[in-house]
Amino acid sequence: MDGYSFSITPSIRDLIKRLFPNAYPANNIFVGYDTKSDFEFYVSKLESHIYPALLGVDNENDLNQFGEILFIDTQTGKILHKLTPRDEKI
Repeated sequence: MDGYSFSITPSIRDLIKRLFPNAYPANNIFVGYDTKSDFEFYVSKLESHIYPALLGVDNENDLNQFGEILFIDTQTGKILHKLTPRDEKI
């Protein structure tokens, strides 16, 4: 493929829906390599914007409840990126 695919497991989607009834978690978000590169050049790290969209939660107080967010390569199990509330203004 020509990009990155971000997703969460069905169990996490169910948990998000139970914790935040107004949330609309996404099954998958795909971002092309060029788009990610351009976004990070002009705006900021893509991951800090992907996870609120993926979880379907946009309230800052709700997002702060998650604590650490890990981006993991599902093929290798390697942690690619880690976000914590103190790292990013969520």
